Amino acid sequence: MRIGIVGPFPPYRGGIAQFSMKLLDTLVRCYPEDDFVPVSYSRLYPSILFPGTSQLEPGTPSPRNGGLRLIDSCNPLAWMSARSALEEGGFDRMIIQWWHPFFALSLMASVPGAIPSAAICHNVVPHESVLLAGKLTRRFLGRMRLAVVHSGTDLEEAKSLELDTRILKLYHPIYDQYLDPSITRDSARERLGYSRSARLVLFFGLVRTYKGVQDLVRAMGSLPDDVLLLIVGESYSDRRGILDIISNMGLSRRIRWIDRFVPDSEVAVYFEAADVVVLPYRQATQSGVAQIALSFGKVLVLTDTGGLSELVEVGSTGYLAEPWSPSSIAESVEEAFSLLLDPGTEERVARKAASFSWEEYARELIESLA
Repeated sequence: MRIGIVGPFPPYRGGIAQFSMKLLDTLVRCYPEDDFVPVSYSRLYPSILFPGTSQLEPGTPSPRNGGLRLIDSCNPLAWMSARSALEEGGFDRMIIQWWHPFFALSLMASVPGAIPSAAICHNVVPHESVLLAGKLTRRFLGRMRLAVVHSGTDLEEAKSLELDTRILKLYHPIYDQYLDPSITRDSARERLGYSRSARLVLFFGLVRTYKGVQDLVRAMGSLPDDVLLLIVGESYSDRRGILDIISNMGLSRRIRWIDRFVPDSEVAVYFEAADVVVLPYRQATQSGVAQIALSFGKVLVLTDTGGLSELVEVGSTGYLAEPWSPSSIAESVEEAFSLLLDPGTEERVARKAASFSWEEYARELIESLA
């Protein structure tokens, strides 16, 4: 079969592009008899709508065969040419990354409806309120033969749309591509300027209001002075407000914020240096960052919102805190540090990570789309 994988691919940056690349590599490895073709974007976001510094990460490996760069998110003339190219491309199936209704019109116009397709839903509906989000999502997913969701929360969200589309829940696989055996905890801490004895909490990812970084910063005020927080990620919102909280609470000595996009080559340094990874999201469906943390064997503190609770075994591989609650987050962080003293924790986290397999994900996806 000839199968197109539609979505952003490197050099586009971010989690969806990384997911597209990992999925492509896994499918090529597991199904060598089939032809998998990356179908990327010629334009992802128009500059006026993109809050970051750049949509690209120069130097990131692109798909080996280059693939096609056809999808333009906002040019109807490009939609027609993309549709013609895909109609003439001899595709038997399409696998389409879906995460925001902004892309609904371009995808529906560019990808021929006659080709049986699966949508991989990183979010069924967006975190923020978006005009016509429900109608666009229902229209797009209604064209699919299969919709894959990554959490129980998104499963219920997809069911509520009352579509004829088959819905399949598969857990987001592990992100192990950042592992670097040459980087150890000690070398990472030396590089970042942290002592071996410091208790280091890491928040990693784009900083947006719904991710609750403000709550984690406030939680630091209730934690002992030897607990330090490293925030690694470019701010997309509320930068001034977070800095004001840090300053007003007198936490500048204990909190460092690396406010920029972090290239793949640096990811291992931050995760190896950390003791505990905290994702204090106020709302969420699932998290690729949690899957990075598990690949590095890190104990997780997640908030009990959306599908995050499905990623941690409470008291075994991490803890759950209440969203929007600095006191609950602080309590869970303390419990997580206690968990590090248990010699069995490392093995339990490794088993949890191994349960999120790319090979199993690919197998169920292809069998369900066949």
